[in-house]
Amino acid sequence: MKILHVTEASAAGTLQVVRTLAARQAASGHVVTLAYADRPETPADLPGIAAEGVEPVALGWARRSPFSQLAAGRALRRLVRERSPDIVHLHSSFAGAVGALSLPRAVTLIYTPHGLAFVRSGVRRANRATVRAVESLVARRCALLGAVSEAEAALARDGLHAPRVAVVRNGIPELDGEPVGIERAEPVVVATGRIAEQRRPAATARILAALAPAARVSWIGGGEDDAALREAGIPITGWLPREQALTRLAEATVYLHWSEWDGQSLAILEAIARDVVVVASDIPANREVLGPRQVRADEESAIALARRVLDDPALRAELLQDQRRRAPAFSATRMAADWLATYERTVSAVAPDRVSPTTAPVAGS
Repeated sequence: MKILHVTEASAAGTLQVVRTLAARQAASGHVVTLAYADRPETPADLPGIAAEGVEPVALGWARRSPFSQLAAGRALRRLVRERSPDIVHLHSSFAGAVGALSLPRAVTLIYTPHGLAFVRSGVRRANRATVRAVESLVARRCALLGAVSEAEAALARDGLHAPRVAVVRNGIPELDGEPVGIERAEPVVVATGRIAEQRRPAATARILAALAPAARVSWIGGGEDDAALREAGIPITGWLPREQALTRLAEATVYLHWSEWDGQSLAILEAIARDVVVVASDIPANREVLGPRQVRADEESAIALARRVLDDPALRAELLQDQRRRAPAFSATRMAADWLATYERTVSAVAPDRVSPTTAPVAGS
């Protein structure tokens, strides 16, 4: 099968998912191309994915301006004409819009939002209807909306009235095996990622400040919306190389993920892989990964749970065991196999004559 992944994400969890997925599919014998936005924050090593059998193609997609979007659409059309993929997988709302509006209807498209934009609190009320209309148009234009969680699928069906929806959960390579922790010299509580509205920085600052007397606290990452964290005296590392950031995460006892919305958080999976107890906001995507015991609806109960985890080794061991039990559902091997099975079903339904008889067999989703 010939697969073309398209992503506008340049320095986020979405890009990590796409890289992993593309590499696993290439290793299974499929012809895989990754078209990406080449921005200043795009990882410098991204072209190196060619060593894993994936063809990287920069789309000249430097900004989110209309001119840049049009240029990316033209570049994507040329790439599709040259490669004739069986599937074009559009990752994120921007990639979905560019692909759906620029590619011919004969092209089989799958759209994965990785967090639908119309539900984001940062979208102004005046723009929300427009964003929703665009995402709905993309969902109808594509052969399938491939959600990364049941929560995202429900939003797509109920909010966008998407006619064809399937769920393939995210996975990471670290969860192909057992989660592995380290000996921790002191209690540590961290938050990670981009400091932005999605991650409720003011509320996170209050939770971390309340936990500071019992643990060393910090935010691993950086961003523009850091005023509340700085005012609360929460140390902020700034952006670190990925491996260094993951090393810092592995040193934590508790990972706080206090998000306003999520498609499905890669940061939670990375914490699980390192045997760090996760305490998260009670939104559907977080509850789907963690279950009800580790999500909380308000700051006070999140603080209380985190304190109990820090103080009670038996509770900490119990929650870690529950995370380990859930971990195999979020492995990269499972994710790659499920997506390939989904591709084959989609191509077979849309254009049966285009399914290659030499396509490698894969596990069902």
